[in-house]
Amino acid sequence: MKPLIEIDDARRRIVLIATADVMARDMNGTLIRLAGERPERADHDYILDLRESYGDGSHDDVLRTAEAFRLCGAGARAARTCFVSLDAGFVHWARTMDFCFDNRTHHVFATLEEAHAFLDREQDESHVSAAA
Repeated sequence: MKPLIEIDDARRRIVLIATADVMARDMNGTLIRLAGERPERADHDYILDLRESYGDGSHDDVLRTAEAFRLCGAGARAARTCFVSLDAGFVHWARTMDFCFDNRTHHVFATLEEAHAFLDREQDESHVSAAA
């Protein structure tokens, strides 16, 4: 199955929402496809809402996604992936992903609103830094 997808290329932000029938490997496949269609999306910020999904993803899946992003030229700009999850232990899994991707950090939030607010602040700060 495919996740719900919201793409805002102007803001360099993509949101993937997993429904109950979407598994982690479906999410990874979608990430790879989106970057393959438009390589600049490998440097977009992502929000992955996993609250209704169950985890079947593995470290190999993460490495496959990281390699696909790298082949698209990822790392030219600092990017973030925000996971929305109620799993208190997910933060540890997300932190290990920082070491798999070039110039991308991974964060965990309880709601979509928190993830969007975080990315809004990060984008505002980067615009201020670039203007200085």
